[in-house]
Amino acid sequence: MMERKQVLYDLRTTYNGPFVVEDFYAEVDNWIKEKGYEKEPKKKMEHVTKNGKKIEWLIEAHMHMDMEHTMGIISLRALMDNVKEVIIKKDGKKIRINYGDVLINIDGWRYAMVHMSFWGMKPIYYFIRALIDKHIYNFLDKHDSMVIDDCRGLFKRIRAFFGLQKYKYVI
Repeated sequence: MMERKQVLYDLRTTYNGPFVVEDFYAEVDNWIKEKGYEKEPKKKMEHVTKNGKKIEWLIEAHMHMDMEHTMGIISLRALMDNVKEVIIKKDGKKIRINYGDVLINIDGWRYAMVHMSFWGMKPIYYFIRALIDKHIYNFLDKHDSMVIDDCRGLFKRIRAFFGLQKYKYVI
């Protein structure tokens, strides 16, 4: 039986200004590869409106924390609204960039396999294990903190990326 716990809820950041959408995707992919996660794209939608594009990008990054019993998952949802393509001149060259509003949402999950040998056979054993985990000693607490640290690391990297974009592409 799989036990699922949300260890970090709703890290959010917003940005309004110039950026390159492909550079944002590449930055997130680089972070995922650096940390040893596996990326699973869930949704990538683009909708063109009269105000610009609306882009929704939803991915999950998976990592096995120990052998095969515990898995950490980072869920990233990027909503980009009013994305317009702008051409600017920088150092005598024309560069295509995007300008728009971005909302980033990050959640952290921990999945653990509950062994059916002892703790999962009868409901009373499962209940006792839940009480021990909650009030006495949480056996999976170290995995929770690893997922939380990685979520916050991704959050800081994304904020740094967008902070740099304001100064990189001055319109």
